[in-house]
Amino acid sequence: MKINKNKVTRSSITLFPGYTKVLQLQLTLKALITILVLLLMSELFFNRFSALALAMSLLIIMFTLFFLWASADTNSVISGMVLWSVAVFITYACWIGNGIFDTSILAFPCLLMLAAILSGKLIFISLFVYLISALCFFAFAHNQGLLAGAHLFEALPLWDRVFSYIIMLVFFSVGVFYVFADISKRFRNILDKNSSLELSISRLRKRSGYDPLTRLPNENVCKVDLDEILQQQKSSSDILAFITLNISNQDLIKMNYSHSICNKTLKLLANKLTDYANDKTVIYRFQQNQFVILRHSADHRGINQFAEKMHQVCSQTFHVAHFDIVLNPIIGIALAPFDGSSMEELRHNSYLAMHTKAEGNKANLSFFDQVMAAKEQEKLQLTKSLRNAIANNEFVLHFQPQVDLATGQIIGAEALIRWNSPEHGFIPPTVFIPLAEQVGVICDITHWVIEHSVNACKYWHELGFNKLCVAVNLSAADFKRGNLVTYTMSVLHQAKLPAHFLELELTESMLMEDINHIQKQINELCAFGLSFSIDDFGTGYSNLGYLTKFNVSSIKLDRSFVMNIRHSSNELQIVKAIIEMSKSLNITNIAEGIEDTETAKLLTQLGCEVGQGYLWSTPLPQQEFIALLSHENKVVDYV
Repeated sequence: MKINKNKVTRSSITLFPGYTKVLQLQLTLKALITILVLLLMSELFFNRFSALALAMSLLIIMFTLFFLWASADTNSVISGMVLWSVAVFITYACWIGNGIFDTSILAFPCLLMLAAILSGKLIFISLFVYLISALCFFAFAHNQGLLAGAHLFEALPLWDRVFSYIIMLVFFSVGVFYVFADISKRFRNILDKNSSLELSISRLRKRSGYDPLTRLPNENVCKVDLDEILQQQKSSSDILAFITLNISNQDLIKMNYSHSICNKTLKLLANKLTDYANDKTVIYRFQQNQFVILRHSADHRGINQFAEKMHQVCSQTFHVAHFDIVLNPIIGIALAPFDGSSMEELRHNSYLAMHTKAEGNKANLSFFDQVMAAKEQEKLQLTKSLRNAIANNEFVLHFQPQVDLATGQIIGAEALIRWNSPEHGFIPPTVFIPLAEQVGVICDITHWVIEHSVNACKYWHELGFNKLCVAVNLSAADFKRGNLVTYTMSVLHQAKLPAHFLELELTESMLMEDINHIQKQINELCAFGLSFSIDDFGTGYSNLGYLTKFNVSSIKLDRSFVMNIRHSSNELQIVKAIIEMSKSLNITNIAEGIEDTETAKLLTQLGCEVGQGYLWSTPLPQQEFIALLSHENKVVDYV
């Protein structure tokens, strides 16, 4: 059964438990029995034994039994029986008495008060209708002369009438007092519940203001504190530093160890940071891997020294469950009032300072400055233009030839994307490719490059250069989306280009992210006939196991090694070792960055098979590359 936890019904809100209602009923029965006894004594004294006295006696016996029978289970039944018994008795007393002029009529409002206390709406309304009907009936009976005792009204004993009035007034007064006492009790109960609720809300608010893991105040508390501090700072000469401290390797710790180990490490870090909290320093935890510190200081130097100290605290080794955990802290600092006068501004600028240095991978502590703001604004504008670049046909492909060093023949080309923005001019790939990866459009760009490269290669074949291959660079994000295989094969099918003419280039760092997922897609593409190469080999992890695990058909020697082999014996030996290793694994080797004939000859002597560089050509647009092919398929004679 599905339960709606948010729905609150009337029955779910109970001011008084069942036993309290039983006590109310028993108290009411005691009062009624007492009143009936007094009325019975009055009746016996003035009128001797009568039918009314008999009815009172029976009612007293009935109410006594009800009193003994009352319980939480029978409460509602007995309440209804008591109310209707009283109603019938009052009606009978009026009928055998003086009808509408009888003193028993005074019990009607008291009866309705009891109904309001003891029962629900249904009985109350039914009793009200009954009593009104009884009054109307008595009036009709008076007019028709049906009440035999009505003419005796004036002859009734004076003290009998007075005594009856007194009893009814006492009954009514007790009822009123009882009603107001009940209302007061209910209000006190509501106030008690309200106090309990306010206490619970206060506890929740206090709990919501603190991070449950580290017990440090959170972002909400920081905002309140910062607003107050900024108001006070207007009359102070101190500088307020908004320090954002980010643990950049938190996800790596969770992956290599566990979430529990990571959380314990953060608790230890929080305890160490709290040791530096004082009247000038307050520490908060914002997000999972982000701490914020508000620090007062008289000058910039004091802030810098404190930030360096925080960096040292975070960088020390934490011993957690037999593991030695090392954190990688990155700190960004914004100063108030110079870098902002609100939480939003200071937080953004401190994060910008932290993020800017994180990209550099050199310094892990940085102060915000306006140069960063200008770069960020420029980056935002560039991002906006980048999202529309494909739709606006702003990208073009350039092709750099790859040459067989043994024959000097062009055997393929690497496709390199270029962006000439109408707003920003020429944007280097080293700028817009990382930006595309950050904003999530790199996969769309890769698809565009694959499509246009395949079409260009097909066009070369139609012109007669039917042995040329084309190489396309991939990003790690291309594998994450999961449709690389489907899209690539669809493009090849539409262009009617055999798959072995397309080579996809990887980097060693890409292969570290999700080995199994990437390997599966590479194997599928290799099964269709595509080939793969590792770009910039030797600059990354140089894991030789990747060469066989990922079905690599070629490796590209990084230009940083190739360009200096004639002047550095160390780099010459590195290149020589890579070439020999590739030959032993039957993997083609390609040297990038060849700019002179001597380097090309030396690489040929070392056994390098394919070369690429400015010696033959810079990257060229499609038409110029075709012109290069048509002019001569042996560009430089160095063999």
